[in-house]
Amino acid sequence: MEHEARSIQSVQRAMRLLEALSELGGSARLGELADAVGLSKSTVHGVLDTLVEMGYVTRERTRYALGHRLESTARPVRAQSDTLRKSFAPALRAFNEMCGENCFLTVPGGTRAYLILDALDVDGRALSLPADARRDALITSAAGKIFLANDPVLAGRLRGARRISSDLEAELATIGAEGFAVDMEASERDLNCVALPLRVRGKVVAALSAGGPATRLNPAFMRRLAKRSMRDLFNLIKC
Repeated sequence: MEHEARSIQSVQRAMRLLEALSELGGSARLGELADAVGLSKSTVHGVLDTLVEMGYVTRERTRYALGHRLESTARPVRAQSDTLRKSFAPALRAFNEMCGENCFLTVPGGTRAYLILDALDVDGRALSLPADARRDALITSAAGKIFLANDPVLAGRLRGARRISSDLEAELATIGAEGFAVDMEASERDLNCVALPLRVRGKVVAALSAGGPATRLNPAFMRRLAKRSMRDLFNLIKC
C-alpha cells in the first residue's frame, strides 16, 4: 500500500526561500521575500536567521543574499550537470536539427517540476534558459511524464499524494511501452511538446523535449518525429 510522503514544513520553507532569493537576483529585503513565498515577515525572519547561522544566506543591513556555502555544497551537483550537458549535447543538437523547434535538455527536479540544463532555439542557437517549470509540470508536461513513466519511486510518491489520475496512469503505461511522451497545450495555449528519455547505463537520467506551435507539432507529426528520433539518434540518446 502506498502512503503519502511526509513533508517537513520548515524544510520546505527554507528551500522555498533559497529559491525565492535566486529568483530575485540573489539579494532581497525581508518584505520582498515574505511576499514572494506568501508567509509572514516574522516566519520568514526566523527561517532566514537559521540559514544565516548555517552560512547558506548572508545579511547586510536590511538585505539578505545567497551565501557562499551554497556554492561549495552544490559543487558535486554542478559537476554532474556539466557531465550530462557534455554527454547529451550531440543528441540535443541532432534533435534540434531534426525538428526545427525550440529544444531542451531537462533533468528531474523533485515531485512537482523538472529543471532545464540546456536549450537551443529554432535556429540552433543557445537559448536563454527560462525560469523553472511550473510547479505542476511533472504531471502535465511531456518531459515530466517521461520521468514519471521511468521512475517508480517518483511515481509512487505522487500516487500517494493522489496527484496521478486514472487517465494519467493509462498515459504513463503508454509512454513506457512506446518510449516517448507528448502534451497538447498543457503549458500554454497553442504550444505542443514531445519528449524522449535519455539513458546512462540503462537508467533514465534526463529527457530531450521540443516545443512549438500546435499547427506544426500536431499529434501525427510528433509521433513520427519521436519514432524517427529513437531510431536515428539511438547511439546519442543512450550512454
